[in-house]
Amino acid sequence: MKRKLTILTVLFLAATTFVQAQVGIGTTTPAASSALDVTSTTRGVLIPRMSSAQRTAITSPAEGLMVYQLNAPVGLWMFISGAWVRLTTVTDGFGPSTAAASNTSGAIIAVVLGGTDIPLPDAHNLGTNITINGSNTVFTVGTAGRYRITYGLNTTAAVLASSRVLVNGAPVTALTVAPVAAVTRMSADAIVTLAAGSTVNLQLFGLLGAVTLLNGSQGAGIVIQRVE
Repeated sequence: MKRKLTILTVLFLAATTFVQAQVGIGTTTPAASSALDVTSTTRGVLIPRMSSAQRTAITSPAEGLMVYQLNAPVGLWMFISGAWVRLTTVTDGFGPSTAAASNTSGAIIAVVLGGTDIPLPDAHNLGTNITINGSNTVFTVGTAGRYRITYGLNTTAAVLASSRVLVNGAPVTALTVAPVAAVTRMSADAIVTLAAGSTVNLQLFGLLGAVTLLNGSQGAGIVIQRVE
């Protein structure tokens, strides 16, 4: 009977040690701070892969849950502070898919009611994923995603004109300013979803006449920045 109790005690202690120990794959000495230590120089760890619809259909996701999304925006997603967040790098979010341009030469814009594009030939700072056409009026975005677009217009005299940003030729309401009185400053800021190949251009409209932009400072400027 005493021998049986000794064997049971040893088995219990062994089981307890196993439950509390770290698990090592590819190593017999897993890191002390890890619950699971996977060691390899030729293979990686493959986490669950799924679509956006499948990811958002997960019931009560735990904080820190991670999946790889197969459709756009493709990448690693983690559930953080009650929301799904795509894990990106600074280079991805603020480098190649960012552009800024201005007009600082005091240009005179001949505005027509239907809209006139504003050339932005100065202070170009364009990432490799955003290009501008030869007339410096139309940007083309090479990577799909959510983009913050912000612009400002400054004129030498108050004018009753309106400003807007067009995406693929269609005005964006959130980026349209239609004053009810003459002004010298117009600006807007919004986040829009752009497909790869989308075009973006800044316009003045709603006036038949000339508008003179400030000279030697920012007469007009736009920033296009991918945020996701």
